[in-house]
Amino acid sequence: MTATAMPTRPLRLPDSYGYTVDDLHAIPEDGRRYELIDGSIIVSPSATFGHNNLARWIANELEHSASDRFVVGTDQSATIDDYNEPRPDVVVAQVKNVGRSPFPIDDAVLVVEVVSPSSVLRDRETKRALYARAGVPAYWLLEPDDKTLKIRLTEFVLGGAEDYVRSGSWESGVFQADTPWTLEIDLDALTARWAALMRRGGA
Repeated sequence: MTATAMPTRPLRLPDSYGYTVDDLHAIPEDGRRYELIDGSIIVSPSATFGHNNLARWIANELEHSASDRFVVGTDQSATIDDYNEPRPDVVVAQVKNVGRSPFPIDDAVLVVEVVSPSSVLRDRETKRALYARAGVPAYWLLEPDDKTLKIRLTEFVLGGAEDYVRSGSWESGVFQADTPWTLEIDLDALTARWAALMRRGGA
């Protein structure tokens, strides 16, 4: 997905720290996907079917293992502070937020980003640092490779000094997580499902 700031009407001049969530919320609904990252307004086109399917499949896996205390969402706006309101591909939060948008990031226990070619740096570095500073306990990166039709899942768990510790990366076998709760994801099955979809689409 590409990133550029092109709202449908002119915004006020940003302050010394950039645009605010109030500026973000003042943009009229136009079907685009807006995020606020470190004071910059990011607008992206609609994601591909492949991207959205991966996000939905991971969300379904999480829903199957989540307790009634949590709700799983996709493309849900999360407020961090006056200059940050990202929209994670998948997020798990306390169920009390089921009717809220945006919801406070303090109530998130896991964020998952599905990496696309144009979001690699933003997902691997910028958002990872942002979610760590916000105190989200766990962050997963799901990186599909359109050429090899493989998927890599990397898990980060919050450590000290507002930073994530990389637990590891998996491209096969069963991914086992302890944060935010104990769960397993069959990566071989997920990869096979995604590869079959992409092949049917001519990849």
